[in-house]
Amino acid sequence: MPKHYQLVTVDDIQKDEEAILEVLSAGRNSIKLLNYYRELPVSFDGSIEFSDRGVVEMNVHDLQAAAMMIEKEVFIKCKGLPYDVVAKVMKIRKKTRSALLTSFHYVIITAERRVCVRVRVSDRVDATFHFNNRLIQGRIEDISFSGLSITTPKGITLEENSTGKVNIALPATILELSGKLLKVNQDDSSSKFIIELEMDNKSEQCISQFIFSQQSGIIRELKELYSSGPDTIIV
Repeated sequence: MPKHYQLVTVDDIQKDEEAILEVLSAGRNSIKLLNYYRELPVSFDGSIEFSDRGVVEMNVHDLQAAAMMIEKEVFIKCKGLPYDVVAKVMKIRKKTRSALLTSFHYVIITAERRVCVRVRVSDRVDATFHFNNRLIQGRIEDISFSGLSITTPKGITLEENSTGKVNIALPATILELSGKLLKVNQDDSSSKFIIELEMDNKSEQCISQFIFSQQSGIIRELKELYSSGPDTIIV
């Protein structure tokens, strides 16, 4: 999964894992699992089937299993633990709706600090950001009720905290909003412009409908993924 977390060490890696396994194996507290698939939180209850020599078999929901197959990791939330936990996924067994997990570490889930739910946009949706005589033009990578990110070819630069106009070409309409450039992330081939949006009632409704359609598409994708392929998935 993308780095939605920061690792935390309480004692040392081995002792932490032993403490995590002890709490999980005791079965005294409810367990909630969490993935961020295309930035959408996927979270259902889980239960321990057995634990042996650092491997835990856990009963999981179909959609959780599908997200785990892709992300190859899963977050575990349990009140008996001082921090949330991330674990590696070894195997998914569809017939028994179970997953084998290993390599447990304490984490702080940074994605939970988000004010609004974010989704990664599956189809191409174009957007522009106008600042004075400068123009940023690209595709939306992800969007939430508070902002979006626009990905462009590398080489375009703009100062952070610049304010301007954002045009979003949604499938049903074109929106023009005020926006503020919060941050620019660059890699070898592209630049990602993270923009805070100033919404009105119309834009909130349009973006809400768009986000809902994206979320519905993500759920359908997870269902199709789980129903296809072999019954046992080695991750």
